[in-house]
Amino acid sequence: MFDRNRGSSRLYRNACGFRSVTKPSLRSAIKTPMVLPVFLILAACATPVQTYTAPQISDTGASMVTAAPLASDELAGLAVLGNPDLNAMRARAGLAEAQIFAAGLLPDPSLSLGVDAPLNGTNEVLAIAGSLGLDLAGLSTRPARLEAAKANAASVRQDIVWAEWLTRQNAKLLACRISWLEEVRQKTIQYRQVADQDLDRTLRAAGRGDIAAVEVDARRLSAADAADRDRTAESQLAAARLDLNRLLGVSPSLTILVEKPPAFSADLPAMPDLFARALELRADLKGLRDGLSAASAGVAVADASRFPLPSIAINAGRDTGNIRTLGPAVTFTLPVWNQARGDIAVAEADLSVLEAQYQARAETVRADIGSAVSAFEIARRQRADVIRDLSGIADQAARTEAAAARGDIAETSAAATRLAALDKEILADTLALSAAEASIALETALGQPLDTNK
Repeated sequence: MFDRNRGSSRLYRNACGFRSVTKPSLRSAIKTPMVLPVFLILAACATPVQTYTAPQISDTGASMVTAAPLASDELAGLAVLGNPDLNAMRARAGLAEAQIFAAGLLPDPSLSLGVDAPLNGTNEVLAIAGSLGLDLAGLSTRPARLEAAKANAASVRQDIVWAEWLTRQNAKLLACRISWLEEVRQKTIQYRQVADQDLDRTLRAAGRGDIAAVEVDARRLSAADAADRDRTAESQLAAARLDLNRLLGVSPSLTILVEKPPAFSADLPAMPDLFARALELRADLKGLRDGLSAASAGVAVADASRFPLPSIAINAGRDTGNIRTLGPAVTFTLPVWNQARGDIAVAEADLSVLEAQYQARAETVRADIGSAVSAFEIARRQRADVIRDLSGIADQAARTEAAAARGDIAETSAAATRLAALDKEILADTLALSAAEASIALETALGQPLDTNK
C-alpha cells in the first residue's frame, strides 16, 4: 500500500540530493584522511621513554700518579688531562661544533597538503590542495650564520686553551708551594724543638733558683711562638696538598711527591714588551677577539633581516568540480614598522658590550703584569738581603754550639743564636716561595713561560 507521507518524503530527499546511498561514501570520504594522522599520534604516544642513568664517578687521575717525585711540568700535564672542570669545558667544544653543523645545513623545503570533502551536490570529488615551498630568507642568511657559528666555536676553543693554561699554572704553583713549604716545615720543627729544649732548661734552672722568673716567661713566649709557627706551616702544607689533589681530580687521601722547581733568575723584559706579548699570546684575549668577530657577524645577520626575502612555493590543487590548478605563490613580510630594528639594536649593543669587556680585560692584564713584576723584584731583593745576613748568623750559631758543647758558654746562649739563624732561614725560604709565586703569576699573566724565547 502506498504511503503518501513516506513517498513524498523520499521524493523530497531525492530532489535535494540527500540520497541514502551516498551516506556511506560520505563517511568514508571524511574519515579516510583522518586515519593516518590518528595512527601517527597513537604511535608517538606509545613510544617508550628510556630512564637516564647519570655517569659514574671514578678516580681516574689516581692511576696517572706514580710513587716517584714528579716535576712541576709533569704535574701540570696530569692536571690538564685529569681535571674534571676541563673535561666539562671540552664537552662545550663538541656543542660548538654541533652548532657549526646546524648552521651549515640548508633550509628544508616546506610541503603542505589539504583535503576537502564535499557535503552536498552531485558528482562531486574530494578537493585536494598542495604546495611545495622554500624559505629564501633562511637560505640568504646561511653564510652569515655559519660564520658566526665558526667564530663562536673558535672562541670556545680559545676559552678551553686558556683554562688549560690556568690549570697548568695552578698545578705548577701548587707544586712550587708544596716543595718550599716542606722546607719551611722542617725548619719550623727544628725551631720548635730548640725553643722547647731551651724552655725546659730554663724551667729546671728556675727551679734550682739559678735564674729569675722573668727569664722563664721570655722562654715560654718564645716556645709558644715557635709552636704557633710550626702549626701554621703544617696547615699551609696540608692545604696546598689538598688543593693539588683537587686540581688533579684524585682522592684527597693520596700523597703526591713533588720535585722543587728551578728558580727563575734571569732579568725580566721591560713592561711594554711584556704587555705586548700578553696581548698577542693570551688565549682568553684571542677568545674575546673571536667573540667580537661572532658578534660582528650577528650584526650582519640582523641587518640582512631588515628587508626579508620572500618564501616561494608552487601550489597544485583540484577542486570539488574536478578542476585542476597549478601556479606559483610568494609569501613575504612587509618591512613597514619593524624592519628588524630591534634585532639590529640588540646585536649592536652586544658588540659594544664585548668591545668594552675586551678593553677592560686588557687593562686588567696590564695591571696583573705590573703587580707580578713588582712582587717578583721585591721578593728577590729581600731574599738576597736575608741570605747575605744569614751567612754571618749561621757561622756564629755553629761557633756558639761548639762552645756550649765544650762548656765555655751557656746552652741558653747557643739556643738563642740557633733560633735566630733558623728564623732567618725560614724567612729566606718564605721569600723564595714569594718570588717563585710571583714569577708563576707573571707567566700566567703573559700566557707563556718566562724562559720561552720570543
